[in-house]
Amino acid sequence: MRISELGFNNLDDFSEQVWRTVARHPYCDVDMLAEWLDRPEPIVEAEINRLVEAGLLRQVGRQWEPQDPVKVLQARHAEQEAALSAARATMADERARLYRSDLFGDYVTGRQRTGTSAGIHLLTRDEIFGQMAELTAQSTTSLRFLQNGPPPPGLGGNVPDLLATAAARGVQITSVWASPALTAAQRRQPTRRLPPMGHIRIAPAVPMRTMIWDTTAALIPVRDDDLDAGGLVTVAPTLIRAVTEMVTRIEQTIPTQRHPAVAEEPAAIRRQRALLLLLDRGLDYTRAARELGVSDRTIKRDVADLCHRLGVTTPFQLGAAAAHAGYLPHRPTTPRRTEPPVTTAVNSDASQGPATPGSPQSPSG
Repeated sequence: MRISELGFNNLDDFSEQVWRTVARHPYCDVDMLAEWLDRPEPIVEAEINRLVEAGLLRQVGRQWEPQDPVKVLQARHAEQEAALSAARATMADERARLYRSDLFGDYVTGRQRTGTSAGIHLLTRDEIFGQMAELTAQSTTSLRFLQNGPPPPGLGGNVPDLLATAAARGVQITSVWASPALTAAQRRQPTRRLPPMGHIRIAPAVPMRTMIWDTTAALIPVRDDDLDAGGLVTVAPTLIRAVTEMVTRIEQTIPTQRHPAVAEEPAAIRRQRALLLLLDRGLDYTRAARELGVSDRTIKRDVADLCHRLGVTTPFQLGAAAAHAGYLPHRPTTPRRTEPPVTTAVNSDASQGPATPGSPQSPSG
């Protein structure tokens, strides 16, 4: 193989001949090289200078020392890779700015109206949370998201509680929060702490909101500064890959933190927290077991353990005790005029119908 074939495009066959001669006879001078190569000294010296510029020779006094061609080529490749990485970062940033702008949102909206937006579905504001809940319930491996501001009022549900159920199933959750966004999420539930949400990174600023499920679906707002404009759910591989690259690049610039409000908990505790949330939503034991991927027996054992932890003796007392302990949000009770009030409780058997505890969070043993 010739030197010119290894990326040293300014070198030729004579360059290679000079380098090979120096490599076989290290620390030779120009006079000796000219004699061995049967060329005039000025021509040999000019060729030596080109090899020095390429990094393949080094001058030592009036003599010349060959350099390791493998290391020289590796150094050249490292420079090229650094330039390529910088170019890719620039391109990813440009794509991110495009997705954050209303240009892309207007384009997709128009395509939706003509029925030609394959792989992208436009959601109204009221549909966003329901779609998030559906995709989160279907996720099996990973869930990644960026959060740059407080959740809008009336979104339809609490995102951290959605994530608690996914975490209990073993879904790996990573996120980047702007500091004000995390503070706002905590203020929304002052009587209880946020559920564990995997690896959390906290940044002074986050460029946009987005969520990615299993690298198969992604949600981005039509306009990041106006969620009333709705959101876009995409399953198009090219767009998902672009959004994933952006999230990865942002994650790599921020160290992982274990925020005290969202510290990691044992798997059993995460499952019990998720169980209380599911029962609070009206699921019975069988449906809760299916949602968490465990057996009915495990659900009954978890309920018994929760009763013990919270100091109650029956599942009927568990809901109120969990709410009182701050594991679930407190809900105002409104007396019914024609019906006796329903006691908040966790059913002791799946056949007794849906359970409705108060509102828990991860109990600490």
